[in-house]
Amino acid sequence: MASDDTSSSSGGFDFEEIRKLLEQMGLGTGDMDFNQLLEQVARMQASGSPGFAMTNADKDPDAAWRTTMTAAQQLTQGKGPDRHMEPSERALLVDSERLAQSWLSGHTAFPETGLPPAGIQREEWLQRTSKGWRALVEPIIDGLADALQRGASAEAMPELGALSAMLGPMMRSSASLMYRDRLKKVLAEVAGTTLTGTEVGINLMDDTPVLILTGNVSAFTEELELPESDVLLYLLVREAARQRLFHSVGWLSPQLNALLAHFAREISIDFEAISASFDPSQMENFSLEDMVEVGEKVRGSFFKPASTPTQLEILDRLELLLALIEGWVDHVTARATGQWMTNASQLSEVVRRRRASGGPSQEVFNQLLGLDLRPRLVRDAENLWASIEHERGAQRDAVWEHPDLLPTSEDLKDPLAFGKRDASAQGHDDLDAELRKILGEDS
Repeated sequence: MASDDTSSSSGGFDFEEIRKLLEQMGLGTGDMDFNQLLEQVARMQASGSPGFAMTNADKDPDAAWRTTMTAAQQLTQGKGPDRHMEPSERALLVDSERLAQSWLSGHTAFPETGLPPAGIQREEWLQRTSKGWRALVEPIIDGLADALQRGASAEAMPELGALSAMLGPMMRSSASLMYRDRLKKVLAEVAGTTLTGTEVGINLMDDTPVLILTGNVSAFTEELELPESDVLLYLLVREAARQRLFHSVGWLSPQLNALLAHFAREISIDFEAISASFDPSQMENFSLEDMVEVGEKVRGSFFKPASTPTQLEILDRLELLLALIEGWVDHVTARATGQWMTNASQLSEVVRRRRASGGPSQEVFNQLLGLDLRPRLVRDAENLWASIEHERGAQRDAVWEHPDLLPTSEDLKDPLAFGKRDASAQGHDDLDAELRKILGEDS
């Protein structure tokens, strides 16, 4: 593109203002045409110029992730007091967890993990879950970055001409920076409110111990007119149940990650909204902070990008799977505590109110994916698991053997029908097995 074309404006981009921005970044353009400019850009990118720090950061994703998690941990320090567990509390935790496990063993086929429980602080929870968060969100970051870079390509915006070769990588880096800025805040918020290791509804750790966030549980208990020991025991039953499920169902966590990765590949960006957010008169003083602010203005497109039928279908499947997990935990916890805890129904209602008002799971999936989890689905899922148990008894948990066996969204609307259909299918399976024995066939 020749230099006499740079004064034109199209699609919300004024090339003269962009030239000013480049000069602010240390790229003196003078009378050179844009081909010469791109050669200078390439040289400065290769030399690691400060003007391209955000592009060069992509070359070390490990460092970028460490920076994100360090920032999240620093933000948690402003969430109020966070204390260590006292020795007497640790002894109570061990005894309570042992009791919780004994209750659960009579109501689920899934065995306990055998790992000792622990009371941890918020920053330690972030450290333990860091690898899991990275596996979860980096495909989304890459998807957003790819979408933003595609939008700045010469094919998508031919009016940019040769400038797209420079803007593409810059837009990609901007996407990563904006999402990571949002991510560190969300992680800090979740770390400041979550009560147990997997209350967010997903397993983020390689090992699966039962974890309690000591300071958060203490703050939560202060607001309740219930014995602290009962609250702790009830939370331990829920956490131990969820850990047994994730530990025993090997495909569950990979399935969640696969859905999120598929979601990320389908991401598209509303570039008209992004373009409209740039004020050409302010481009001369445009900074990294301004770029983050632009990301906030267009968060409806950028942080809630579900728009295609494929994306919406993925989110429906994700919401269903999360509801089935929490519904199973609710059902098993009710069965395990019902005969032993006189206030089990009160504690169950406390958990439901917490979920309805937007707990950690809502925070994560709403802020990072634009997914509004509907508490009604969890209640429907709990009823469905109760129906399956009524019809199949101890075979209830066999439904988790394969993802194809799981109920659908339609099944949640009629849990009794699914329970009976499942029982009928199990009866046929038993009959087939007996016939194979009679005929001398291998199973």
